[in-house]
Amino acid sequence: MRHLVAAARGVVLALLCIAPASAGSPLVGSWSSTLDWGNQQAGLYSVLAIGADGHVRVHVMNHMGMAYDLMGTYRMDAAGRTMRFVWTDYSPRRICVGGNCTPMGPPAPLGVAHTSRIQFQNPNFFIGTTEDGASTKWIRTP
Repeated sequence: MRHLVAAARGVVLALLCIAPASAGSPLVGSWSSTLDWGNQQAGLYSVLAIGADGHVRVHVMNHMGMAYDLMGTYRMDAAGRTMRFVWTDYSPRRICVGGNCTPMGPPAPLGVAHTSRIQFQNPNFFIGTTEDGASTKWIRTP
């Protein structure tokens, strides 16, 4: 019986190590970031929503108001320093300009696992660095 209890505790600990951030996690919430926003042609504004339920969504928009959304799931490591996420869906599925609509493929590969190292600078600011070395600065939004 003790072996079963010990095994059950081991399973629970293992699941906790790969669980989504809890509601009390500093990562849960809404975050915003800009990329070359001062450049009127190439700038992007992003809003990242991280849920305590393991869902993540990013909304990316350019200066002309064109936007897309990526939705997916995520898990944090036990230390809360690495986020593993997978994009599972996107919108819009087509772009319409002047009544002409063109199908749009996903803006990022779906079903592919990515990791991002999370470095909090303070409770309202973190830097996410993906496996390819790209870093993004995120500021908490109300």
